[in-house]
Amino acid sequence: MAELTREKFYDQVVKIIRGKFPLVKLSRAEQEFSLRMNGHVASLENLFRASVLRPEEMQRHVERWALELLRAAEGSPDQTADYQEVADRIMPLLVTAPPEVHSAQTSMVSQPLVGELSIAYVIDSDRAMSYIPTSALSRWQVDIDQLHDKAIENLVARSEQLQAHAAADEQGNVNLILFQTMDGYDATRLLLPSLHDRLREHLGSPFVAGVPNRDILLCFRNEQENLARLKSQIGEDYRGMPNSISEKLLLVTADGIAPY
Repeated sequence: MAELTREKFYDQVVKIIRGKFPLVKLSRAEQEFSLRMNGHVASLENLFRASVLRPEEMQRHVERWALELLRAAEGSPDQTADYQEVADRIMPLLVTAPPEVHSAQTSMVSQPLVGELSIAYVIDSDRAMSYIPTSALSRWQVDIDQLHDKAIENLVARSEQLQAHAAADEQGNVNLILFQTMDGYDATRLLLPSLHDRLREHLGSPFVAGVPNRDILLCFRNEQENLARLKSQIGEDYRGMPNSISEKLLLVTADGIAPY
């Protein structure tokens, strides 16, 4: 699968989807390496990376991916629910690009964070997360600041019992703290209001953070040895893992997050 070109991969994805969902309308999207399915545009980038990692599971990956997109396009009860019905499941999500599912008529609530990073907002459920459309804000009579505050409140609540993994040097000094619960919000925990205060006693201040993909947050001491060792690993994870976010390093300070 490693030698498979993106063009051949695109053709295989179309073939699998047409075999599984014969009534779906498919066409090449104007966006780079994207597919238009029933009028909605979806990037193939993360699907491609997941399939390269496990080529034997490509068909299952593609069918599951297509089914999730079809469900999102059809809408769900959450999309028409009242604010109070979904408020406790609203979560922030760290992203670097527009959400994968969108159309000319629908845009998703998001705002810039720092550099190439933005915060999108989703409704979390047991099986998936759905991006909140901008139209929901007027219907709910909620502005983006209120939405953000609620999302961060929910992120904090979900992270209360969070277990982090720490790595120490030969002298016993902690130089790396890793968050990887695989719940879809590990990188997003960069937004936790208490992150700097909780970790600075172990890592010093300011410390460096990396978010190569959605399911990992690395925080480590701002020392040259750590930077040299971890920067290349973050780059490899960014290029090789699905749900990638960024290979650029960030500085976590008492005043907030800044580009490194």
